[in-house]
Amino acid sequence: MSTHDPNHPLWPYKARIPGPLYWLYRGMRTAAVAFCFAGFWTGCLLVGWLWLPWLVLWPGTSAAKMGRALRAVHWGFRFFHFTMHTLRLYHRKTPFKVLRPNGIPSDTAAVLVANHPTLCDTTSIVSLFPNVVAVAQPAYAAHPLLKRVVRMCGFVPVGIHMIKECEERLRTGFDVLIFPEGTRSPYGGGIQPFHRGAFELAARAKVPVVLLKLTCTPPALSKRLPIWKYSDRMAVLTIEAVEMIHPADSGVDSRTWARTIEQRYREMLGYSASASELQSVGGVP
Repeated sequence: MSTHDPNHPLWPYKARIPGPLYWLYRGMRTAAVAFCFAGFWTGCLLVGWLWLPWLVLWPGTSAAKMGRALRAVHWGFRFFHFTMHTLRLYHRKTPFKVLRPNGIPSDTAAVLVANHPTLCDTTSIVSLFPNVVAVAQPAYAAHPLLKRVVRMCGFVPVGIHMIKECEERLRTGFDVLIFPEGTRSPYGGGIQPFHRGAFELAARAKVPVVLLKLTCTPPALSKRLPIWKYSDRMAVLTIEAVEMIHPADSGVDSRTWARTIEQRYREMLGYSASASELQSVGGVP
């Protein structure tokens, strides 16, 4: 479907520029997108292979070294997002200084659960909050340009040891970010079925789960949306901490929590649910 179709989600964000000037404008935006992605991978190479190895040589505990690496990547991601904002491509914002409901500070680590509308959700959150480690796809952990960043920052690849490694991160005071969908949300609206790992982790580690609501307007970098099909206006990702739950104290199993929280996200984001998704999940408030 073309973005010239008025029913297309990107139609309201199409620049009203006549003829040849419009395609010149599109060419400039495409070049800016290519520049940012080339810069991202170059930054991963420089930070992961040159800077982080020096940081971990400094004395300190493994948690201290991980914290130094995270802060370095935090500032790298901040520069990456500053560049995208300057080029009017992408901006992330949050009304809170801490990832807790109402911005209330907490001295307890938490599992952060979020929907996954864009490719830059993890970089957006880490660029704003340097105390967050993320669960990563195994492909990222094995990628030659990303694997050192993933390992040295304490990011946890999905696998059989994921829960144990995430518990270790929580015990050392880091928040753990998990996208229960396991991949980006589908383009055009909706969310993928939630997996139970985040809620199982919270129950075992006896820590709260903070629900993060991520909304991107206009849609950008979504699943099955090619990178070059970028809106003519800057995409804005809003990050909100909306609720805190305590699976460890509920007596409800993690599968039930996953179904219930998936339905809450559908309601928060205004997505309809099928009859099977609206089935009763009694016992969860």
